[in-house]
Amino acid sequence: MEREKFELLKDITTREVKLEDACEILELNEFEVLNLIRSLRLEGINIISQNRDDGIYFFNQGERELTDENTYQFQTDEHHTFNFVAISDTRFGSKSQQLSILNDIYLKAYEMGFKNVILCGNITEGLYPLTSIYSESNFLDDSLRQVDYICEYYPKIEGMETHFITGPKDEKHLQSKKINIGKRISEVRSDMHYLGNSSCHATIDKVKMAISNPKLIKTYTASYRMQQHVDSFRSEDKPQIFLYGGLLQMEEFTYRNVKCISVPSVCATTREMNDKRYSNTIGAWYITVITDYNGNLKDIKAINSVYYKTNKDDYVKPKVLKLERRG
Repeated sequence: MEREKFELLKDITTREVKLEDACEILELNEFEVLNLIRSLRLEGINIISQNRDDGIYFFNQGERELTDENTYQFQTDEHHTFNFVAISDTRFGSKSQQLSILNDIYLKAYEMGFKNVILCGNITEGLYPLTSIYSESNFLDDSLRQVDYICEYYPKIEGMETHFITGPKDEKHLQSKKINIGKRISEVRSDMHYLGNSSCHATIDKVKMAISNPKLIKTYTASYRMQQHVDSFRSEDKPQIFLYGGLLQMEEFTYRNVKCISVPSVCATTREMNDKRYSNTIGAWYITVITDYNGNLKDIKAINSVYYKTNKDDYVKPKVLKLERRG
């Protein structure tokens, strides 16, 4: 019974609700409702409250981080080297997803001895309203089904870790269902680490790295959008490496002493991309960062891998990639 009340409170607070109205709907007193709200917050649901002249109001912002300042620390190996694969826009749940290509990227990384993958947002296609012309482009139309699918089918290789942010597509789950899929995935998959929504500031030893997938309109060239973003950094805040997802393009250049890398998708061109005339490069970056004995940046090597052919209806016959690392 208590769980039913808990779920009902979570539902009614998706719209602003007054405390006394919540008491009436739940058939509980104020003390009991406030205890349930406390339990929601302990489970990571961001319930905000506001005191007004006529009472206390509550609103459920969902499984949202309380801060946008997400940070993560990577360490180089005994050779002062950190190897990782950079990918973006896997778009799970879309009929255009390319799990077979994603598996191939992980297999190549495995054979090269890489142990880390950084996914720069839009791990899912998100959700479309039923009235949208793109609603039929998804084969999974529910947040929890997309989460469960990723937990089951996303490549899993012993000793290899996936670090990911969520992007604008993923945030659709938070907006419509109050579900933070990043947190949900990382709770089930111990090898998948959620770094935050839309951005993360990371370090490799002392090397600053920014990871981003912002809510911005795609421009004619990938470099223009990244240059704008780099221009917004104060000199003391500039990263040395900038990974940028969501542009669906593969590009590498240096601007204001920042190594800018536009990370391509791992998804075939969707109907929405086609209608908006978005070019869509599919592939991955295999990146090596080398630091000196003090942990400062010594060298960056980035090798691109492009896939020119996609697999039609790849979502119909998904294959699970699970490997135990040799040696």
